[in-house]
Amino acid sequence: MASNHKNNHHHIKALEQSLSARFGWQTNAHWRDGLLAAVKKKSEKLRFDETAYCRMAISSTGELEALAEMVTNGETRFFREPEQFEALRETVIPELFALRAKEKKLDVWSAACSTGEEVYSLAIVLSESLPEGEHWKMKLLATDLRASAIVRASRGSFPSSSVKVLGRSLRNRHFIRSEANGSYDVAMDLKKMISFRRANLYDPKFWDTRHQFDLILCNNLLVYFHALAVKQTVDRLADSLRPGGLLMVMSSEASYVHHRHLKLDSSLAGSFFRKA
Repeated sequence: MASNHKNNHHHIKALEQSLSARFGWQTNAHWRDGLLAAVKKKSEKLRFDETAYCRMAISSTGELEALAEMVTNGETRFFREPEQFEALRETVIPELFALRAKEKKLDVWSAACSTGEEVYSLAIVLSESLPEGEHWKMKLLATDLRASAIVRASRGSFPSSSVKVLGRSLRNRHFIRSEANGSYDVAMDLKKMISFRRANLYDPKFWDTRHQFDLILCNNLLVYFHALAVKQTVDRLADSLRPGGLLMVMSSEASYVHHRHLKLDSSLAGSFFRKA
């Protein structure tokens, strides 16, 4: 019995290493608990013992991705970080409109969009801040590791409990209430601004296209990465910003951002780094 437990522990460690190598994750006790629960569930479903399942998952890209769907934290909500969205509304977005007034074009990226609440919140702020009478080309890219999250986000349908934080006025302007089930669907003008894409940001192939952005939101992602993944991702994010563009991270993640061309803008609440 002790031997089996030791064997199983060895394969869990090997599985953790495979997930880390593929997705850039660091491991901790809380994350391991989630992985153990996922391994147990998948083993029972496939009728494998857990050690055999771990061996199989390590050799299967598809199974590693299926595990990533199960263990990745997808917690989100509309306007989740109020101080960040206040800074976006009051300062960042108006500055970007001024900076890009000649082109009348903005490119924005929500790097870990989860089920879409963040990027739709951003689309609302952009729509509400648009200079009156002006027509801009605004493109929002929204990416997430989990295919299931991208599918939900692209549908743009949310229960009433999710949108109540918006208040009646914003809801009426940017959502359509479904008579069938009482859910709220994002209005088409916002939906058309956003392109959703599944992406593993630790995979160098994702970065083959050198698109440049005016603003990148990267909340609640770096904290899950090991040191090499953090450095590589910050470098790539910096390369993906236009001069004068901004990278936004959670306040708890500000200490992860080290790059010679990125400087923390202390005048803005919410951890914004400006590219020199």
